[in-house]
Amino acid sequence: MKKITLLLASGLFLIAVVLRMHALDAHWSSDEARWLRRSAQFMSAVQKGEFAETLIAYHPGVTTMWFAGLRTFFIQPGVNIENLVFARWLIGIVIFAGIGIACFLFYKLFGRWVALVGFVCLAYSPFFLAQTRRVHTDALATIFIFITVLLFLFYCQNAQPRRYLILSGVAFGLALMSKSYALVLLPWVPMSLFLFREERPGGMAYIADAICFLNCTALTTLALWPIFWTLPFGFMAFGLLWVTLILLRAPLNERSSIVVMAAAGIGFGFVCVRAIQTVWNVFDRINWAVKTPHEVEHFFLGVVVNDPGWLFYPFVLTIKSTPLMLPLAIIGCFLLWKRRQHSEETLRQFRIVLALVASVVLFTVCLSSTSKKFSRYLLPAFPMLEILAAIGFVEGFKWSYNVLCTHFGIEQTFSYKNTLIIITCIGLFFIQVFPILSLHPYYGTYYNLCWKGTDITKIITVGEASGLDLAARHLNDKSEARKLVAQVSPLATEFVRRYFHGQAYRSDRVTRLFPDYEVVYIRDSQIGKVPQTGTLNGELEVVITLNGIDHVWIYRIPDTRETR
Repeated sequence: MKKITLLLASGLFLIAVVLRMHALDAHWSSDEARWLRRSAQFMSAVQKGEFAETLIAYHPGVTTMWFAGLRTFFIQPGVNIENLVFARWLIGIVIFAGIGIACFLFYKLFGRWVALVGFVCLAYSPFFLAQTRRVHTDALATIFIFITVLLFLFYCQNAQPRRYLILSGVAFGLALMSKSYALVLLPWVPMSLFLFREERPGGMAYIADAICFLNCTALTTLALWPIFWTLPFGFMAFGLLWVTLILLRAPLNERSSIVVMAAAGIGFGFVCVRAIQTVWNVFDRINWAVKTPHEVEHFFLGVVVNDPGWLFYPFVLTIKSTPLMLPLAIIGCFLLWKRRQHSEETLRQFRIVLALVASVVLFTVCLSSTSKKFSRYLLPAFPMLEILAAIGFVEGFKWSYNVLCTHFGIEQTFSYKNTLIIITCIGLFFIQVFPILSLHPYYGTYYNLCWKGTDITKIITVGEASGLDLAARHLNDKSEARKLVAQVSPLATEFVRRYFHGQAYRSDRVTRLFPDYEVVYIRDSQIGKVPQTGTLNGELEVVITLNGIDHVWIYRIPDTRETR
């Protein structure tokens, strides 16, 4: 059985590698050009020793700029397909390493089967998969947030060894350096400590754990962001390290610990004040981002709005998830709740599940309270729900197997159990994995199969630039493609230009060019920038359809050559 499990895991791993690493040149998406420029600027500042110039984005996006910027050691930096592929490849390696660490922690927390099913749910989560193939901040922030949560939970339910607390603090520092919304975890930490209060030796342990965790986070931030590579911050880092080592070694019941923790708290507060003074522009921009709706409108529930409101993220959870994710997550929570008193092990697992649910609720509520909303901002909630779904799958199988054997008089045999396992695994493959394979490499076009009877384009914004590369390649196949001129709807122009051999211009710009074709993108049509039929009375030539949704319309403009 172990050999079959290993073979199955290897096959799923290889498929997941192909899904993430193949066709990385497909569909240039929003903001990737910006992050290619930022990462090159970041690495240039580091190489020149101009560390103050590494304050570039308010996200802050430091990890994205580090990993994407590594490409500058291998290729000439620029904003082109080659740089895009290289940056996506480097970020993909980091994401895969993070998934591997997460699966190891699944195994330590829940056992072999949850680890295997959890890998399937996480690696083949279409929303997560789509974002991990982008040069952006959300996928890196998500994987570091996820690892932070798992490491911290592993520490909470074991209390020792404390290296998991240190590693969790380091992962949290990486998450904060990826995207500022990782701050949502700050109220989650004391909530988790409270859930596992029986594992702690006393009240002082809460304070000591929190200080050690935050110190490790601060040390990671100071080490990772070159803007802090100055002598004063170097002394601060040394002090934080010294205090952390004392707290990790000192007995928590001694009075000296109180003095050490007080000094640590004062030191950490001083570091925070100095750090805020140094990167005040970042915090100012974060405040602006939270309070200011995005300048590009959303299409939500049939209305064009800047801020889609509190219902937006609950809809994202149902639309962007797989059919099994939310039902299995609910089943897992319910079955563990029913069995929580059966043993210490199930009670421990139920507490872990409660902590994961708390993180999902926190992210959903906190992000819903902001004015700037995008589907990808909720990405950190999806891995939490995927592991809950894996727990629900395994627990549901155990419960179903016991019911079949008990109530229907079926003999509990090894071969019968293996047959049921194979059947359920095949079902999981065809529901979770196969629909994702069919969309390669346009995973962002996925939506929950339960919405198949509904026109999703009437509910929420779709697109993410998917299909625009296919439109450009269709035009490139024309004779004398380099002489062609295309009028492109505003939000799509940048992405068409990346692939089109001819000349493309925005439809909302005044120009003396005479277009041969007009390209209309679905998002422009949804928010009313351009009608779906175009503005030049062209003849429909091709419709680019992905996952059953029309994404791009290409219209041929007749007699253009003769009217010039």
